[in-house]
Amino acid sequence: MSEIRERLARLQDPVPQDRQIRRAMENVDSIGFHGATRDRRWYRTIARSQFSIQNMNVNMAMAMCALREVAERYLPAVVLDDLAATFEAASAYLARHRPHVDGGDAANWSRKTLRIDSTHPMVLPRVEPEVYRQVTHALYYGRKLGFRNTPFGEKQPSPRAYEMTPLGMVDRAGVLYMVAWGPRKPGRRFLFRMDRLSEVRLLDEPADLDPGFDLREYAVKEEALNFYPEDEICLVLRAHEPMLADGKPRRHPLREFWLAADQTIEEAENGFVLHARVRPSVMLWQLLHGHASSIEILRPGARARFAREAQALARAYLPTDA
Repeated sequence: MSEIRERLARLQDPVPQDRQIRRAMENVDSIGFHGATRDRRWYRTIARSQFSIQNMNVNMAMAMCALREVAERYLPAVVLDDLAATFEAASAYLARHRPHVDGGDAANWSRKTLRIDSTHPMVLPRVEPEVYRQVTHALYYGRKLGFRNTPFGEKQPSPRAYEMTPLGMVDRAGVLYMVAWGPRKPGRRFLFRMDRLSEVRLLDEPADLDPGFDLREYAVKEEALNFYPEDEICLVLRAHEPMLADGKPRRHPLREFWLAADQTIEEAENGFVLHARVRPSVMLWQLLHGHASSIEILRPGARARFAREAQALARAYLPTDA
């Protein structure tokens, strides 16, 4: 309402009272009441004008078709609704211009690019459209969300009903997560897999703001999305690069995929020694175990943990005496 008064002040003096403004809005056919919170009344246009590109060309149509491929995981549902007609128009435009030189190349672009969400051969969990809609509505409009969560390994939702403020949404290797928090534990953020949410509903309560929250910092510095990060350590490992049949060494992937921005590599016989300050986590150990046959952990603390897990693996696979 304060923003509406500010805009009206540029057009007329005196500015109408709040009751007059609300009454006028309710009498406009294209505006409808959309709910109330403790200190706000929400309105939205009923018949919103669809976004459209007046001067569509081949490049713009190709860009909109590419956006469509990822939009369902990066745009709020209310924006997707407005863009639906534009996406269809872009696809139709490319189909009509396929015989043209530029049009044919643009129409075939989607067949020349591919996005693989995860490095693991797995079927990605599916997020119900209504769950995505309610979560993005809460993020977009600054509202609280009510929901239930199905714990890991369970098939039924927990009896507990949550009422929390969504802070962000993250796509990690094809799996969607919601970061949320509640006033019961200020400053503590919780991570929910969106495919495990059910009975999700938008509440008529404004979000509890968390001004200190930064989504990129949460993901990069806190490493929450690496799962169960521990205190930082200095990791030292030796990577083995055996000689191939052509007399050249097999270059180890850790020369290309770094563990830390400030890591150092010391060349050694048949390989190298890597020093990196890292925070041990589930994802880090999975990465190291993926290269277990070609690396050796040298730093004592991490070495002991790696040795225990290697011994457990050996017991499972090595033959036992009769």
